[in-house]
Amino acid sequence: MPKFEILEKSGLKNGAHNPQFLELSQRLAKEKNIDLYTVLYSIYFKTIKNAGFKLNDENFSYGHENVTYNAVVDDFLNELQQKGIDNYLLSSGIKVFLEKVSISRYFEEIYATTFSYNSDNEAIGIEFLMSDINKVNAIKEILKKRKIEDEDCKDVVYIGDGLTDYFVMKYVKEHGGTTIFVYQNEDSKDLQAIKDRNVVDFYTKADCSRDSELHNIVQKMCKTL
Repeated sequence: MPKFEILEKSGLKNGAHNPQFLELSQRLAKEKNIDLYTVLYSIYFKTIKNAGFKLNDENFSYGHENVTYNAVVDDFLNELQQKGIDNYLLSSGIKVFLEKVSISRYFEEIYATTFSYNSDNEAIGIEFLMSDINKVNAIKEILKKRKIEDEDCKDVVYIGDGLTDYFVMKYVKEHGGTTIFVYQNEDSKDLQAIKDRNVVDFYTKADCSRDSELHNIVQKMCKTL
């Protein structure tokens, strides 16, 4: 999850990484039996508004220039692009923010959460939430745009890093595609949980440097596409 610097500017230390922010979101989602991100963005809106800031794209995108990546991420995505591989980003994050981060130029399209606005261009709610299930719908839309019939995913390589990717990985794998789960450490709860669900073809550390396991897996897959 991004830090969302506008939350820190609004007085919430460490932004979305604040344990209280996450705990409150998780608790309310469970109590109300609704999607976690629906609750998260409700708190996000309230925090920003209570701090006196407008709920507009400028504030939603605040801090985008401070998001940095290891240089090998740029190299990895650029290499795929140069090979003619089309990349898409599916995220529960905010689309207007993601469109401004440095690596956005490597993606054909970004599928993420969008907001609805009033006549003053201030957000009044969620227009589209990139939920776990909507990630599946995004894949279906991509296939349709590419005029691929019968939901054939044989040319799809999906890389995910959490349980929020379970449904889309299941869909891709069941329709002939390849799924890769990346993790920061082997003690990851999501890693252990998803291993029991039989939806992942490859597990590898989130390291895409040249000759890393992830790099080699993807490069080998690209040769067959």
